[in-house]
Amino acid sequence: MDSLIDLLPLFRTLWVVWFFVLFLGMLWLVLRPSRKSHYEAQADIPLRDDPPARALRGDRPARALRGDAHASR
Repeated sequence: MDSLIDLLPLFRTLWVVWFFVLFLGMLWLVLRPSRKSHYEAQADIPLRDDPPARALRGDRPARALRGDAHASR
């Protein structure tokens, strides 16, 4: 029986082939046409307008939400 040292070139080759197959699988998952609308919606996030600050916080001042020491004065 061959020792593991003798099989090292085979393992290295299989390792490269395995990662190539894994990479192709990830490309297929990401680039398939059925996911196009999802990624287009994700790409638009930075371009969306933020809602007004009052709508998110209610009537409380911004300092009270951050926990500033000066908010209690």
